[in-house]
Amino acid sequence: MNFFNGFWLFSPLAVIYFEQVTHSYALAMLAFSLVTLTQSLAEVPCGMFSDRCSRKQTLVWGSLFMFGNMALWAAGGVFDSVALLFIGSCFRGIGLAFKSGTDSALLYETLAEIRRRKLFMKIVSKITSFYQLGALLSAFAAVVIVYYFSLQFLVNISVLSYFCNIFVCLMMVNPKNVFDRSISPKEQLKRSLKIFMRNSRLRKYALLQVFTHSIQISSFRFEGAYFEKLVPLYYVNIARILQNCIGWLSFYLAAMADKFNLLKVLYYSILGSSAVRLAALVMNNAVTPFFSALQNVFYGSGVAATTTLLQKEYRNGLRATMDSIVGLLGGITTAVVGFLFGVGADIFSPRGILTVSVFCMILLGLMYGRLFRPVRRK
Repeated sequence: MNFFNGFWLFSPLAVIYFEQVTHSYALAMLAFSLVTLTQSLAEVPCGMFSDRCSRKQTLVWGSLFMFGNMALWAAGGVFDSVALLFIGSCFRGIGLAFKSGTDSALLYETLAEIRRRKLFMKIVSKITSFYQLGALLSAFAAVVIVYYFSLQFLVNISVLSYFCNIFVCLMMVNPKNVFDRSISPKEQLKRSLKIFMRNSRLRKYALLQVFTHSIQISSFRFEGAYFEKLVPLYYVNIARILQNCIGWLSFYLAAMADKFNLLKVLYYSILGSSAVRLAALVMNNAVTPFFSALQNVFYGSGVAATTTLLQKEYRNGLRATMDSIVGLLGGITTAVVGFLFGVGADIFSPRGILTVSVFCMILLGLMYGRLFRPVRRK
């Protein structure tokens, strides 16, 4: 499932494709903002559905909406329709909401069922590496397809990977004795919110996840537009191949990170990736897209550590609902940040807005280090 989720052929060129359809960077980023906004609105209902009904059924619905999303995005380019593009974004948001938190909850509960819960970070790292493998192979395929065909053809055949994912989700198996249908949806949400209110450590982890993810995902989406101004389009895909390859390897390294303090792992991951991105932006030449790929050395450890820390704080029977609350806040923040990226690029330049994002991440990293620094006793 993670492989096909990552096998999104035109991912590194999505902003370029959207700009060709909408003729505006702001509208191109608005398409992404609609994804996160729709996901935010659907997060809590989908999370509650997952906790009350079935992890498998939730993932199947998510894959169906993702398939519809890619079909509408392809149609938007064929018919030069901004409306189809935006409707497709809404479909993607709903699909992501169904999947958000459900996959990690399914893994955590399955490991708990077989009494292997301590292996969660190691296994989630290896499983998530298949997402990077899918992204790596899709970037390689995109280089060949764009060179010999066109960007529109690349978008059209991207529909196939999401079609395959439907059948993968149908083969999933639900964990036993997890779903509590005795409480009402209102009570389910109330219990989840009460845990957030009482657990200060969970609130801090969630806050970190919301702000770092919103800036990171917006930066990733916009890098293609910046790189295109430095190198030919097919070199952008080659740089993505390198980045995804490093990201794939980083998840194998992340499997060993559970031996260290996870909070420190997150802290150094943020600062390390920010340092690489800043150095790449300072270069501002043909080397930039390839040097920037080195930021993914820190990607696997950051994702695995964040997921593990959150899952440890969640409660059984409420995991997807609680994760959806974090996703709701993150989605709203990402929608706003993504649109601001587009507006900033229209006013200034893609490089300028990416530079601002790096300094924001450095500031978050420093605040994060101070936030979790243990209080010394006199």
